[in-house]
Amino acid sequence: MTPMWGYSMICRVYDPQLNKLGQIETFVSLVWTEKYNQLGTFQLELSQQQEYSDLMGEDYYCEIDDSDTLMIIKSVQTKGNTIIVNGAPVTRILRDRVSTAELSNINAETAMRNLIQDMEPWPCVALGASCGLADKFEAQTSDQTIEEYCEKIAQAVDAGFRLRFDKPNRKLLFEVYKPGESQTVKFSTWFQNVGNLDYCVSTASYKNVAIVAGAGTGDERITVYAGDTAAAGIDRREMYVDARQEQQKNNESLEDYKARLVEYGKGKLLEQLRLETLDFDIDSDCVNLGDVVSCIFPELGINAKVRIMGKTITAQNNVTQYSVELGTPVITKRY
Repeated sequence: MTPMWGYSMICRVYDPQLNKLGQIETFVSLVWTEKYNQLGTFQLELSQQQEYSDLMGEDYYCEIDDSDTLMIIKSVQTKGNTIIVNGAPVTRILRDRVSTAELSNINAETAMRNLIQDMEPWPCVALGASCGLADKFEAQTSDQTIEEYCEKIAQAVDAGFRLRFDKPNRKLLFEVYKPGESQTVKFSTWFQNVGNLDYCVSTASYKNVAIVAGAGTGDERITVYAGDTAAAGIDRREMYVDARQEQQKNNESLEDYKARLVEYGKGKLLEQLRLETLDFDIDSDCVNLGDVVSCIFPELGINAKVRIMGKTITAQNNVTQYSVELGTPVITKRY
């Protein structure tokens, strides 16, 4: 955590059409959490004042200087002389749009952009510039909210997505992004720029082979294998997937149907990954959400690359603090 004393934070408020309604310069506390490819959180606590009460409307947006992401207000509670406001990053609106599109073996960025383009319009939402992501979403997914689609697709290819606030044009621009490795930032106990180091490996829920059972009954049931089918011995971790609801379509060949079941199984395996977590406190001012940073920990015997998966800004009593959440480390060297 990095404290900044005496930093005056201003929270500006906008209506759903992104017209500025006013600003809040004094509050009890603020917690502002953004995430790379999941939904973050937002909480604002205010002293009861009429002008602030008028600004705290459901589905209004909040902005601070430290971020180009808006937060959307989802609940307002008045408790005694305090107003407690809760919400989430503006990507929360994608939870209120659904699709029945069946996606598989498609460019990940194209898939997400198509979902936004085809959904029922939301005020001020538009497509931003494409980042040219080449990664392909190879699993299969359908019938869910746009938020769930984007999370599943982005997590499968280690990409991020956001609705960036384009203030001059009053737009919320949907963008997919995948930053590379920072060339200047390295963290290590050698450099004494990390604290509270916590490293954990777990295979408790890990599976790498899916036995997918589709249409039919008994010996006639169509069954396929998905995942790392060459794995053997203790390296092979199987799971059963009941895909009876995935029926063979009219004019779909048996070969194509089996291929679709394989992709369905791959999607289920994404939910059963080997967990390797690395957490520590760092100075978040020097990194951006989604950056990949180098970590060297001789006491653990590892060099690793870790993506910044979340950033939190906390303001209270005229003190602002920053913290980060780290993703699964990619071990580049073991001593």
